[in-house]
Amino acid sequence: MKKNPVAVLLTALFCSLIFTSIIWADESADTVRPANVTASDIHRLDARGKAERLGKIRALETTLKDDALVAGQTDYDVTYYSVTIDVDVPGQQIFGDVGIHGLANAAELTEIPIDLTSNLIIDSVYITGKTLAYSRSGNVVTITLDESLNTGESFAFNIVYHGQPQGGGLEGFSFDSRLGYPVVTTLSEPYMARSWWPCKDRPDDKCDSLDSYITCDTALFCASNGLLEDTTRHGDGTWTFHYRVRYPITTYLFSLAISKYTIWTNWYHYSAVDSMPIVHHVYPDRYAYSLPRWSVTPYAIGVFAEIFGEYPFLNEKYGHANFEWGGGMEHQTVTSMTSTWFGFDTNTVVHELAHQWWGDMITCNNWHEIWLNEGFASYSEALYYEVANGPAKFHEHMFDMEYHAVGQIYRQDTTDAWGIFDNIVYDKGAWVLHMLRHVVGDENFFDILRAYYNSEYQHADATTEQFKNICESVSGQELDYFFDQWIYGFYRPDYRYSFYSELDPSDNRYFLYLRIRQVQGYTPSVYAMPIDFQINYPSGAPDTVVVFSDARDSVYILKVDAAPSVLNLDPGNWILNGGYADSWVYRLIPFPLTAGIAYESYSDTLITRGGSGFNQFSVLTGNLPLGLTLDEISGVISGMPTTPGQYNFSVYAFDSDDPYFSDTANYILTVLPGLGIPGDATNNGTVDILDIIQLIDFKFKSGPAPVIPQLADVNADCEINVLDIVYLIDNKFKGGPAPLMGCATK
Repeated sequence: MKKNPVAVLLTALFCSLIFTSIIWADESADTVRPANVTASDIHRLDARGKAERLGKIRALETTLKDDALVAGQTDYDVTYYSVTIDVDVPGQQIFGDVGIHGLANAAELTEIPIDLTSNLIIDSVYITGKTLAYSRSGNVVTITLDESLNTGESFAFNIVYHGQPQGGGLEGFSFDSRLGYPVVTTLSEPYMARSWWPCKDRPDDKCDSLDSYITCDTALFCASNGLLEDTTRHGDGTWTFHYRVRYPITTYLFSLAISKYTIWTNWYHYSAVDSMPIVHHVYPDRYAYSLPRWSVTPYAIGVFAEIFGEYPFLNEKYGHANFEWGGGMEHQTVTSMTSTWFGFDTNTVVHELAHQWWGDMITCNNWHEIWLNEGFASYSEALYYEVANGPAKFHEHMFDMEYHAVGQIYRQDTTDAWGIFDNIVYDKGAWVLHMLRHVVGDENFFDILRAYYNSEYQHADATTEQFKNICESVSGQELDYFFDQWIYGFYRPDYRYSFYSELDPSDNRYFLYLRIRQVQGYTPSVYAMPIDFQINYPSGAPDTVVVFSDARDSVYILKVDAAPSVLNLDPGNWILNGGYADSWVYRLIPFPLTAGIAYESYSDTLITRGGSGFNQFSVLTGNLPLGLTLDEISGVISGMPTTPGQYNFSVYAFDSDDPYFSDTANYILTVLPGLGIPGDATNNGTVDILDIIQLIDFKFKSGPAPVIPQLADVNADCEINVLDIVYLIDNKFKGGPAPLMGCATK
């Protein structure tokens, strides 16, 4: 088994030191999960904890926002950070020296803009052997390089600074206390890394690696990202922790948690001979409470590794560290957890663990698309329960997360603290993945997650569009409609459905007419979604059919073996929707109209179901093909169409006995080209005297036969004879009836 010997030694040492001061957990209010708490309630607590932090920073400095970002920051990429911080707990100050290495993305690069809040004092900016000039404007420090760089060339410099990061109400870096001992912790999501260390503070530029050197009092322990390489005692009551991060990491996921911790370790066995440490840093009075609760972690890692792909930071660690803020925060390889019941609850443990894949390994490219972090982690909770507890628990968890409020998953205003961490990105975000799973099918869905895990976005960042492209590539389906309506739309479909059935004597089966209306009052007004319907019968097993609803009001025509008794919409709860059954009243049934053929007789009938059976029909918009008419009583469309083409029209129908019952439906009638124009014996595109001469010549002078016999058989008696000549003469010169499409073959 692979174990870091330094980490094991330190763990043993500090467990022995701290065990002597353990206060055993009691079942007080903050250790007992309240009754009837749902997954959605837990997400609200988590969101509130993050948003409160962001709210405080927004109140102080409204310029910290990502939609404009800092000009010039896309001209370079950060490759490495070396973060050295001496934490002065009594003075509530930090003294830092941060090395920043990077590569130029633009030609003639001479300036590097870095994020650092204005309350922190810069002592110097230097490279080996010299200092560099810099300027400050608000929360941006612009470093002037000592030479101009071309694209691909590297740079490196250090910023030495100090100050009180909590000053002015900022809480990206917090000095707290608990039961008489200090608690110094960070929470940088989304913009607050800059409030305690100089960096390029945006999610779309991860450094390749990071080393941190954190000095604090020897009575305290520092938990941070990556592997603990070593500690150095200085003989003055302080010591330094060196943590090494060798996976890409974004700024908001770098964290410190410094306090009097009890440390215990369990292991994730990822093979028969290899293990990864899971290091837990818990307040002494929560140690006993944490043991059974955080011990679910190895099993949960295995569940997600099987579903998504192996734990993304296998060469480092995973673990937890208590902090004083509400909720949990998925700091890479060391999640921060509140010390109340919430921070030990299985739902929270699983949610924050899932972020190691979705949020930490693959990070949302920008805060507008935070659902790529939170929605994925929330749906991962349900996937965990599906494996651990079965399908019933899975569906119960999804039911707990149903989101029926109005709002957009894509967060338009990322300057609003509560706007980014709104419950919609957790719960409706999870439902997007739930619905996607049903749309593409289970096999495709889990293949999509594994493809996303293994994609070019691994240990990088992604957008919704990029995730959608993977979904389309794996499933073979076009999914623009799905993401457009669910990520950028404001609501969800609100369905009303009703049905009518009748026996078809031609096969003794039943026509089932299913009407679906979408009545939601927000955009999109129409959701395109496949909907499962369970068809129940008075006896026998039910059937399930799938219809694709993509209109405000539609009737679907199905065929079933018996008369249905009840229909249930979405029985498996796979669509976030409002829906209930209506009564069938009166409807035009949109049977497709038979195609007509030019100059041939045509007849088809419009059908209604419901009401008294006595109707009146009229064309409301559009036009019937020339030569056809609609009988207002029978609904029969008949005649002889003359012009090929596709004709779109709407029909209004109402019950003659009760005009309250009415309906409108759209129809398409296609007229196909026929053999030609009846009477056109010469087949030249018109009926005239030449056609009469052609027939006389054929019948009495042994002239050539008509090219298309049916066109010359104008009285439709299946022969070409003198009667057809008389018929044409009567039509052309005496106003007689129009020529008919004949049936003669020679």
